Amino acid sequence: MLIRLKIKNLAVLKDIELDFDSGLTVISGESGAGKSMIIEAIRYLYGKRASIEDIRYETEGALIEGVFDFPQSDTIRELLAQNDIEEDELYIVRREVMQNRKSIIKINSRMITLGALKDIMDEVVSIHSQSSQSEALEHGKHILYLDRYIDVADRASFGKYQESFEEFRALEAKIKELEYKDKNRVQQLQMYKHQFEELEAMALVPDEEERLEEEISYLDNFEKISNTLSSIQAQLSSEYAPQNMLYDIHSHIDTLSNFDENYKQYGDTVLEAYHLLDELGSRVGSDLSALDYDEESLNVKQSRLSDINSLKRKYNKTLDELIEYRDALAEDIEQLGNIAQSFEALQNRRAQAQKRMEQYAKDLHTFRLEQKHFLENRIKKELNDLDMPGADFEIRVREGAFAPRGYSDVEFLISTNAGEPLKSMNRIASGGEIARVMLALRTIFTESDAQSLLILDEIDTGVSGLVATRMAEKMQLLSKSRQVISISHLPQAAALADHHLYVSKKTADQRTASVAAYLGADDHVYEIARMLSGSDITEAALENAKTLIEAKNRDTN
Repeated sequence: MLIRLKIKNLAVLKDIELDFDSGLTVISGESGAGKSMIIEAIRYLYGKRASIEDIRYETEGALIEGVFDFPQSDTIRELLAQNDIEEDELYIVRREVMQNRKSIIKINSRMITLGALKDIMDEVVSIHSQSSQSEALEHGKHILYLDRYIDVADRASFGKYQESFEEFRALEAKIKELEYKDKNRVQQLQMYKHQFEELEAMALVPDEEERLEEEISYLDNFEKISNTLSSIQAQLSSEYAPQNMLYDIHSHIDTLSNFDENYKQYGDTVLEAYHLLDELGSRVGSDLSALDYDEESLNVKQSRLSDINSLKRKYNKTLDELIEYRDALAEDIEQLGNIAQSFEALQNRRAQAQKRMEQYAKDLHTFRLEQKHFLENRIKKELNDLDMPGADFEIRVREGAFAPRGYSDVEFLISTNAGEPLKSMNRIASGGEIARVMLALRTIFTESDAQSLLILDEIDTGVSGLVATRMAEKMQLLSKSRQVISISHLPQAAALADHHLYVSKKTADQRTASVAAYLGADDHVYEIARMLSGSDITEAALENAKTLIEAKNRDTN
């Protein structure tokens, strides 16, 4: 239920704050006064995508804030928990739509995404407008209405059908993929085998490039390495070799340590350096003896590295990627070689899935045929209440193609006048008839809706007389079980309203802004008279308005 609505800088709504109560609230006013923008504000709180076109001219952004009493349901509790919103008595839903930055969405100060807002508010608000009237005319939507009324989703076969249907579709996709591969199988297999043999013959191993480059670099610089080692050996074995000097220094320090023990540590350091140089001399001598320049080995390594680089360029891959590709080719070759076996296995699985799918679809189809009369009778009753006593209504359920809900092809057929044949809903010519059929469906399905707020945005356009009275009565009936806010042109609806909100425009400082206020008793009568007779309000119109209100009061009492 909506308790309070605050709107700032949303089109013609400069600064409006409204309180709402339970029951039926009718919003009326002259054409273009800004009535629809109030509903548009609620749409923003419902999850409408932000549009800077809705921001009032020469302002930075719009603010819409609603205080709601959410229905107590497990679904809402779960959605709130998913978005880290603590349960509370009231919830403040806030949207900021800005010119130069992203829209901000909050519930009780907790920022959430647009998708999360819509998920939550779907459980709170149901909005119906003229643009949604066409739902009743769409053949494809009729199965949803029937299934909802007879609780098809509660049947075990419904869930099992959907599982088998998804499995069947997945297997169909795999079979089509294999069929496509089979068309090119021979050519692909030849190409894969050639590539695999080429890569397999190379016997590629990880890190081979780095090892080859190091070995080639060593052989390329053999002479330089040999000369450098010889030079080091000569210096370490000459008369003036550094280790000979270190030996003499150690002897002198050893003498000094007899007089001052602090010198002993220096002697140890010099001795360590002596041994290191001596060890270096041995290592250099050993390396010189082991040096062996093999030009053939250099050529082999260079050729191997060149072959690897050629493969890398050919396949446009690194060495590691070439190794991965080789292994993947082995798998592809095996799969293509076994494609006939795989194809047969998939076909068997598909046949089993189809058998299960047909079994569950048949159960659902039979159930719809057995139960459809309950909805048919209910819709006939509602149409009769809406002054269509001669209307006939039938739900045609035929076998069709497999779809997510089974193979039932469900279509609503209607005859709006006695003696006329049944025809498709989309062939209803009268806007008033469409409105009544849609209201009948809403009346039926709103009874089971969890939402505590129903918004009706000018759904009664094009009706008058007794039909208007019946539609107004349906609105009033809906408001007994939930809060209903309706933009209406019907004086009958205004007369039956528990609260009458009037919207008008005012101009100040060369800027126009809408204002909204609840009407007192006298203004309530005056506005209903205007709705009856137009701008020229007569005494007769005022008397008729009073009569409508008195009739409502009598029924209430």
